[in-house]
Amino acid sequence: MPLYEYTCRKCEHSFEALVTSRTVTAVKCPQCESEELDRLIGLPAPGRVAESKPATNCRGDGPPCGAPWCGRKG
Repeated sequence: MPLYEYTCRKCEHSFEALVTSRTVTAVKCPQCESEELDRLIGLPAPGRVAESKPATNCRGDGPPCGAPWCGRKG
């Protein structure tokens, strides 16, 4: 079940709610009971990096990323 973050348009209270296909229309603000909500866009949880594989990036503190636009060389 996805966990979504909402902000109420009436009282500006922010909260999280577990949402299923059955409960998506039943989400209400826990403070004022309003159904006028904005669902915030969340970022996915970062994945685990394998210990045997170093992190790659273009900042200069790791090996080059290998992207065609990356100017860094190994």
